[in-house]
Amino acid sequence: LLVANETTHVLHTKCLELLVNFSRFPANNARLADFPGLVSALMAAGNSEMPADREAALQCLQNLSTHPTNKLKLATDDLLTFITACSMRPSLVEKEAAVCTLYNLSTEPGAVVAITNTQNAVATLVHLAHHAQSTSNVRLRSSEALATISL
Repeated sequence: LLVANETTHVLHTKCLELLVNFSRFPANNARLADFPGLVSALMAAGNSEMPADREAALQCLQNLSTHPTNKLKLATDDLLTFITACSMRPSLVEKEAAVCTLYNLSTEPGAVVAITNTQNAVATLVHLAHHAQSTSNVRLRSSEALATISL
């Protein structure tokens, strides 16, 4: 985690890729989200100039958002604003990871209020659900997130 936070370190990208792989296992998810500084390190990597760093960071956040105990921890205004902005990026991998993260968080009733209170989150989901150039997966996840929020 310390090396993943060091953006100038040679192993930075590999550490992010390791975090993505670790976060794929549900037993790891519950513990990873509790590491102090992990979410802020992933947000910093998500704004990196290197596409591989951005993709790995967003995929890790997507994986972390699948665990039920992490959803309320991740549903913060800073993270939701960041994820909403990432969902409008031109990179398909980044866009899908961000939209899937929003969908995963929307399945937690306690996170719905945070999502609806986040500026542009719902509007972004509506835009992606109806945008002609969105992929079918992005449209589907955006629509499902909107449907889940509306319940």
